[in-house]
Amino acid sequence: MNFQAKNRMMMMMIMIITTTLNQAFDGDGTFYGAGGNGANGACMLPPGFNGVDTTVAMNHVQFENGAACGRCVRITGNGGGAGMTPILGPLYGTVDNECPECKHGDIDLGLAGDGRWNINWEYISCNEIPHRSLRGNRFSFMEKKLNLAWWKWY
Repeated sequence: MNFQAKNRMMMMMIMIITTTLNQAFDGDGTFYGAGGNGANGACMLPPGFNGVDTTVAMNHVQFENGAACGRCVRITGNGGGAGMTPILGPLYGTVDNECPECKHGDIDLGLAGDGRWNINWEYISCNEIPHRSLRGNRFSFMEKKLNLAWWKWY
């Protein structure tokens, strides 16, 4: 592949990534309760792993067989809807679960509340979220104990 072809391919990849990050979606926002803090969702993420404590369940289509896991979203209410807990915004969350019954554009929030509200949301970089907790980071460390009885020397 020559330099120009590689350059064109790189530019196309950048355009695809940029389009995906900047695309906004409209749908319904619902609630599945305050218990959705990771670890039990379809993504099996540890709670607050990236410093974002609010979790969301993504609709089946945009969950993309788990490709949405760990991505951050900014959610804003459009004003309409029904229930006792309107979604205002902006709210921020991490995708940690799938909502199989939700339609394309819908998000189920891991917060206490009720109702079905018109929302607009977009994927954002998790670093754009204000007030991230200090415990979150992109790396996890586990202590591994060695059992020297199982080591073999060759």
